[in-house]
Amino acid sequence: MRAVVFDDEKTIRNVLKKLLQKEGLEVETFESGTDALEIVERLRPEIVFLDIFMKDSNGIDILKKLVSLEDYPFVVMISGHDDYKYIIEAMRLGAYDYIVKPFDINQIRKVVNDIRKSLNSSPVFEKPSIDIVGKSSKMRDIFKIVGRAANTPEPVLITGESGTGKEIIARLIHLYSGRKDKPFIAVNCAAIPSGLVESELFGYEKGAFTGAEKSKKGKFLAANGGTIFLDEISEMPLEAQGKLLRVIQEMEVSPVGSTNTYKVDVKVIAATNKDLIKLIAEGRFREDLFYRLSVIEINIPPLRERKEDIPELIELFTKQALEKHGLKKGGFTKDAIEYMKNYDYPGNVRELKNIVFKLLAIHRERPITPDLLPDYIYSGRKIESSFDWKESLKEEVKKLINKNRKNIYIKLISDFEEVLLKETLRHTSGNISEAAKILGIHRNTVHRKIEELNIHIKERDETNN
Repeated sequence: MRAVVFDDEKTIRNVLKKLLQKEGLEVETFESGTDALEIVERLRPEIVFLDIFMKDSNGIDILKKLVSLEDYPFVVMISGHDDYKYIIEAMRLGAYDYIVKPFDINQIRKVVNDIRKSLNSSPVFEKPSIDIVGKSSKMRDIFKIVGRAANTPEPVLITGESGTGKEIIARLIHLYSGRKDKPFIAVNCAAIPSGLVESELFGYEKGAFTGAEKSKKGKFLAANGGTIFLDEISEMPLEAQGKLLRVIQEMEVSPVGSTNTYKVDVKVIAATNKDLIKLIAEGRFREDLFYRLSVIEINIPPLRERKEDIPELIELFTKQALEKHGLKKGGFTKDAIEYMKNYDYPGNVRELKNIVFKLLAIHRERPITPDLLPDYIYSGRKIESSFDWKESLKEEVKKLINKNRKNIYIKLISDFEEVLLKETLRHTSGNISEAAKILGIHRNTVHRKIEELNIHIKERDETNN
């Protein structure tokens, strides 16, 4: 297998060459991308590592040329830029992956091994593609899938907790697709009365039912040529699910009360915060509809799992709030943002946005300092069910068991005692008698544990030793 590297940084070229050679590849490196197309056509590599910005050339322009080749290679973009726009554009154009510098060596190895496996079959590049932010690795992975999903007609299923931004991702797919100039129709399935789902989605003829005084075009016909977003798909009645499945398969609709059918060309994106597999087992969701909708599946992680995105989200929402309230200045101090990063946001991105807008509406152009944050953030408290220490302990026990560790009872009890004693003694400034009262044990026991666990107390009250 052969690889070609285009990067104007000598260090990157050398590192990649040595690494790829260790993986058994023949490697050629080039500082300039000016003749990239000619070089690739001549060397016929299976993999091309391509810097997105070089002194004399643009990696995106080169990517466009490479994917126009009849038998084009796997192209892996490498860049110091982790802006989502570059990631989506590269994946939309047909890049195999997008790796941000400084890259993890294991990440390169994984890409190479994945490509090696793929070479057993013909490589398929699904040309992938409102504003959204997120530079965490989890969000970068989502942008990659968005890029691949944007230019395929297949349905997309977006899952995730409430408030994670499922509709924003749906709109992003639409925006980067060839349908961006056509309608984007969002439908909240939970908000439609069960008896009206069909008429809302597929339309109805005049006189089809009581109150149908004139014909109405359904959401699918309204979205023709564009995208329909079916939010809270899990709330759709079973009978309507069957008719939706038929529409997706046949791409034609028949309004209620009509014998006519109409062809439609619609990209279907569905979303849910429910476990559809569980609903299938309970007989509340059709299995065949699930498999038809989940051809491409995107799971959006909760905000607590990508806290590195919080500062950028705060900046985005601050700009929006300033514009909405007509303010020239205002925002959050670094200290306030640090506190906000430590909160778990049960309501996810929606909750964060609400907090930012609310604080700026109240305090206007005054800098938002930690003391102005809601108590549950500033004090470090988590509101209901944001953290379960027992679950964390359970995970730690599982981890130790899986690693075949011995004496885990002694280890965990010792760790627990050490934390408990240290924090209590810190609170009492080293006063052993006071700590004993708080803990509900004899002061001699506290003293013995201090010695056993080798706990050092900065301000121990010597009169209580």
